[in-house]
Amino acid sequence: MQISSVLNYLVSLFMISSPLTAIPVFLNLTQDRSRKERGKVGVWAGVAVAIILSLTVWLGGPLLDFLAIRIGAFQCAGGIVVFLLALSMLNAQTSPIRQTQEEVDVIKPSVSVVPLALPLMAGPGAMSAAIVAAANFPSFSQKAILSACGIVMGGVISIMLYFSTEIERYLGHTGLNIITRIGGLILASLAAETIFQGIDNFLAR
Repeated sequence: MQISSVLNYLVSLFMISSPLTAIPVFLNLTQDRSRKERGKVGVWAGVAVAIILSLTVWLGGPLLDFLAIRIGAFQCAGGIVVFLLALSMLNAQTSPIRQTQEEVDVIKPSVSVVPLALPLMAGPGAMSAAIVAAANFPSFSQKAILSACGIVMGGVISIMLYFSTEIERYLGHTGLNIITRIGGLILASLAAETIFQGIDNFLAR
């Protein structure tokens, strides 16, 4: 597995998980908590993301086989989901694919896992990327590397959410929107590539 493939996967996970766009949601959900409590919530959200992405690498493929879903079809569907996320990012909005307003308003006691980790950051888009990557790199060592990437992504998210107040203060609302839009453009390109790969795999059979 080449370093470029690993870096491409990490970039995909970062863009799809988009912790920068999750920061405003995180601050809103934890606004009634102390700085220390908010930091713990952020760390546990990152841990939850790492667990979800790592397990998806190993269990996603067998689940598709059990359901008799071809990887080409899943690549196309996953690419469409990611593309919808990218469109929301280009508009500097939180996609309803990640969360609904009801989830934001109702589920507040355990926000680390729901809705922060799932479905906000490790939702359909990130899980689709993990399953597609595992299909492209199926050996044990390659899947171990992909799992490690998921753990690294969880660590990055933990750090960013822990210092979310400082990040928002430094970048400001406009800065976050600019970064979100740039990430959306990159993510849309990655989504298109995934869809084209899915079409090739689908037609190859």
